[in-house]
Amino acid sequence: MPNNVFVEGNSSAHSVVDRLMIEAMNDLEIGGAPVTAIQDSNQLKKAVTQPISSTKAVSNKTSLETLNDTFYQHLISASDFDFNLEYRPTDSSRIIAIPKPFPLKSYTGINHLNRFFEKLYELEQSKKAKVRIAYYGDSMIDGDLIVQDFRSALQNRFGGLGVGFVPIQSESARSRYSVKHYTLGNWKEDNFMKGSADSIPYGINGAVFFPVDATARVHYVASGIKNAYQLNSPRLFYGSGNKDAVLKVTEEKDNSATYILLNGTQSFNSVPISTSNLRKIQLDFSNAQNTPIYGMDFSNHTGIAVDGFSNRGNSGLPLSLLNISQMQKFDQSLSYDLIILQFGANVLTRKSKNYNWYYNRMTQVVHHLKQAFPEADVLILGTADKGTKLDDIVKTDSSVVKLLRSQQQYALKTQSSFISLFHLMGGVNTMPIWSDQKLANKDFIHFSPQGSRKIGGMIYEELMNGYSAFAKARIQQNMLQQKADSLYIKAVNDSISYLRRP
Repeated sequence: MPNNVFVEGNSSAHSVVDRLMIEAMNDLEIGGAPVTAIQDSNQLKKAVTQPISSTKAVSNKTSLETLNDTFYQHLISASDFDFNLEYRPTDSSRIIAIPKPFPLKSYTGINHLNRFFEKLYELEQSKKAKVRIAYYGDSMIDGDLIVQDFRSALQNRFGGLGVGFVPIQSESARSRYSVKHYTLGNWKEDNFMKGSADSIPYGINGAVFFPVDATARVHYVASGIKNAYQLNSPRLFYGSGNKDAVLKVTEEKDNSATYILLNGTQSFNSVPISTSNLRKIQLDFSNAQNTPIYGMDFSNHTGIAVDGFSNRGNSGLPLSLLNISQMQKFDQSLSYDLIILQFGANVLTRKSKNYNWYYNRMTQVVHHLKQAFPEADVLILGTADKGTKLDDIVKTDSSVVKLLRSQQQYALKTQSSFISLFHLMGGVNTMPIWSDQKLANKDFIHFSPQGSRKIGGMIYEELMNGYSAFAKARIQQNMLQQKADSLYIKAVNDSISYLRRP
C-alpha cells in the first residue's frame, strides 16, 4: 500500500461530512433543542447501575462480581491533562520516542462486554463456535485499515478465516489490501451518507447497489494478508426485485460458469456462490435492474469474523438511518456478538464549545443499534489525538478532550464499553510524534498503514486485557462450581449410605 492513503494538507481544511452532521451543526447554529449531559457523580452512579436492556438476559455465569463492582467518580476532563506538555529525545539520535499508552482511570464499562466475552470463552474452549463483530467507522478505517490487523490478531488467537462482509463498491476498493474488488459496467448506488433511504432499505454497511443493465459486473480478488489468502465460503446478499434476475458466477480462471436465479421474495435474501474457497471470483448480473444487491460475505464457518464498514466523512449519525427490521434480518443470518463504533475525526472538523449535542444524538444512535442487533454488546472507541498547528508548533486540538468526554458519556448512558484511542496513543501532543515516525500522515488526523497496524494491535491488546480478566474469573467460578457439585454429590451419597444401614 502507499505510504499515505490520504492527501496531506492543513488539518483545518474542510472535510466532506455526512448530511445528518451538516443538519446537526445547522441546528446548533440557530439554537436547536436543548441537550443533556451527565455532569455529577450522582447522575453517573445512576447511569452505571441501571439494568442492562436486552432481549436475552445475561446468564449467571457471566455476571462476574469481580468485573461488575466497578464504579468511577468522574469522567474524562480537560483538567486531567497538561496541554503544554513537551517531549524531548531520550538519546543523541534526537528522535522522540512515542509515549507509552496510559490507563483510563474513569469509565470503561468493561462489564458491558460480558456477553461478548462469554462467546469468546465458549469459542476458545470448543474451537467450533463462531463469533462475529461489526466494526463501523469513518475514513480512519477506510480500505480496511486498523480493522484488518485487529481481525487478523483475533483470528490468530481464536481461529477463523476470511475478510467478512465486502460491499459491491467502496471508495477504496482497488487500494484495499485485505481483498481487492472492482466493478465494471453500469451500477447505481444509494447510501446513508446522503440522507434517508427511499423505498429500499440500506444494507448493513449503509448502502444498496442496483445493476443498471446487463453490463453490471463485479470482481473480487483475495490478497496476501494472513488468514485471508482466499475468498472463504462466498455468499451473496440481495433483496427482492426482478423474478428473472440471473447471476453468472465465474470462478478462478475457469471457462465454465454457474448460473444462479436471484428470485428471492424477501427484503433480505442470501445465496451461497460456491462451496469452495476461491482466489478470484467474477459476478455478472442480468435482468437485475430492480434487484437490490448488498454485498458478499467471505468468512469461515467457525472462529472469528470481523466486518469493516467504513465511510469517509461519516460522523456516526447516519447509523440511525439503518432500518431496524432489515438489520435484524441481516443479524439472523450473520449473528453479531459485538458492535464497534469508531467515529470522531469528522466531528472535530467543526469547532464546538462543547459536544453535548453529539452526546445526545449518538446516544440515540447506540440505542437504535441495540434494537437492530439485540444480541450484540457495543464498544465505543474514543477519538484519537488530532494535531493543530499554532505558531509553527503542532499541538493537540483543543476539541479533542471535549469530544472524548462526550463519547465516554454516551458509552456510559447506553451501557456500552469504552476504549480511548487518545490514551492508547499516549495522550496530549502525541500525533506530531506519530507523524514524525511515519505512523501518521501530515494532516495530523489519519494514521499511515504502519500506524494503523499499530493501533489495530493496541485495540486488540486492550480488548484482550478485559477478556483475560473475564476468563480468569470464569475459570475460578467453574472451579468453585465443580467443588460445590462434588460436595453436594458426596453429601447425597453419604445420606443414602446412612439410610441403608441395618
